Amino acid sequence: MIRSLFLSLILFFLVSCVAPGTTFEELDQTQIDEAIAIIKNTELDEPVERTRKESVVLVEDIIEKISPVTDKWCDENNIPDVRCNWKVNYLDDDMFNAFASGRNTITYTKGLMNGVASEEEVAFVIAHEIAHHLGNHVANAQRNILLGSLAGRVLGSVIDGSDDLISQTTDLGARFGSLVFSRDQEKEADYFSLLILKDSGYDLLEARNIIIRMAQKSERDDRSTFFDTHPTGPERLARFNETYKEFIKN
Repeated sequence: MIRSLFLSLILFFLVSCVAPGTTFEELDQTQIDEAIAIIKNTELDEPVERTRKESVVLVEDIIEKISPVTDKWCDENNIPDVRCNWKVNYLDDDMFNAFASGRNTITYTKGLMNGVASEEEVAFVIAHEIAHHLGNHVANAQRNILLGSLAGRVLGSVIDGSDDLISQTTDLGARFGSLVFSRDQEKEADYFSLLILKDSGYDLLEARNIIIRMAQKSERDDRSTFFDTHPTGPERLARFNETYKEFIKN
């Protein structure tokens, strides 16, 4: 009975979770190896140290440049205005990071702004976070976590019923929910950001340097697993390269 319930919960969970709308072909090892070679052999420009004011002005300029494209995107896809009018925050933190949260908030750190060399690199990051809102990834991820927690709680109640076990299975379910489709959301955000930057007139190969820079920092040269929230650097770069080739063809 427990086995049947477990399988039923897994099925319910997977059916109910929200996946991104964009599908991607699997990368072959040749594409990964090509990306690894680029990561290892590319010498990037040194990062530029920016003041808070310089950082804020730069990001405001980027948003002004890409807004005509994103506004059109929102109109064509009937995306609610709240997800297309972003609140952008500068965070005085040395961590190299940026993230999307809430319904329309984008946060970027001092560490990010002082860790890149060009406007194009920053533009890729900002467009990536905007893409999370365009794809409704934040809300969908929260839904998946909630469903995972619920499935874990039910499973813990049936197996044992003790508070400790229910707490453990609830936490495990939430963790499982946070991982389902998370890498697909990141792939979609990367893809959307390339579309935004291309139509905004940015140099995509210059923007690509942010992926190379992050991959060099991480030093991973393998493929991601289920327990990774993001694709690895070589995977992101390989997919970028394939998308760029398609742009060139068309």
